[in-house]
Amino acid sequence: MATKNLFDLIYESQQIMKAHLCHFYTLSLIFLFPISFSFYITSPTLFHLSNHSLLQQQTLLYSLILYLFSSCGIITITYSVFHFFYGQKVNLLLALKSIPSSLLPLFATTIVSQLIFFLISLFNLLLLLLLSHLFKLVHITIPHSYPPYTIAFFVALPLLLVLTYLQVNFSLVPVIVVVESCWGLEPLRRSARLIKGMKRVALSSLIFYGFCTMIFVLNLLFLSTMRITENWFNWVIIVLCSFLFAMIMLSNIVVSTLLYIYCKINYGEIAEEFGKDYVTLPFHDGKECQAV
Repeated sequence: MATKNLFDLIYESQQIMKAHLCHFYTLSLIFLFPISFSFYITSPTLFHLSNHSLLQQQTLLYSLILYLFSSCGIITITYSVFHFFYGQKVNLLLALKSIPSSLLPLFATTIVSQLIFFLISLFNLLLLLLLSHLFKLVHITIPHSYPPYTIAFFVALPLLLVLTYLQVNFSLVPVIVVVESCWGLEPLRRSARLIKGMKRVALSSLIFYGFCTMIFVLNLLFLSTMRITENWFNWVIIVLCSFLFAMIMLSNIVVSTLLYIYCKINYGEIAEEFGKDYVTLPFHDGKECQAV
């Protein structure tokens, strides 16, 4: 099989979405659009709350609701893409029925992965404190000519590289939880094993969609400083921006699922599961077959 790159996966994701446009648009409107739309509506309110206790309560509730919608979107879209890839029929009801069996495992696995990130960050902080005290003991001082942000950059760089490496290795975790019905450390280990040979694609995806998210956040911060909801034209802008980011999130989920499938193909697992040499891809309109 020819090596896939990010553009190949994005192209194939567009083909799948075009073949089942109504299905994916419906799931996006149910789960993803409310997430992006709520950012524009609630962010200015949260930014201007003076009651810190109320702010914390509302932020916690808001985060839980966002996580619930995000998880349901990941589960239903991943389930749909995986079955559509092999020409299996999936309707909206079947996609929604996949939520109960995957929601808690995905939540538990997310806690485990975030705990790993937290412990690594904590270890880095403790190491910096230890080095700082060690420098004081041996009377080593940092010259004042070095700007603080330069020092901060070199301090944060090792941690950033480690966290990025882990994020790349864990790229397939949500898909594995949904498709293989496992949770905890097992999806993390399996993702790290499957992603070997496709880490460049995973890193490219992380950078590309991370950049798109950064643009969205900057746009959100800009709009939060304006009275954006005062007339109907501004509401049109909000809806369009929200829809665009929902489509970016949809594309990210579809690409991650395709990456998982091709990682399995690289390991020969698809052939073992299906017991056949070729699988027809319905989104290629019958013109092409994918060797596995």
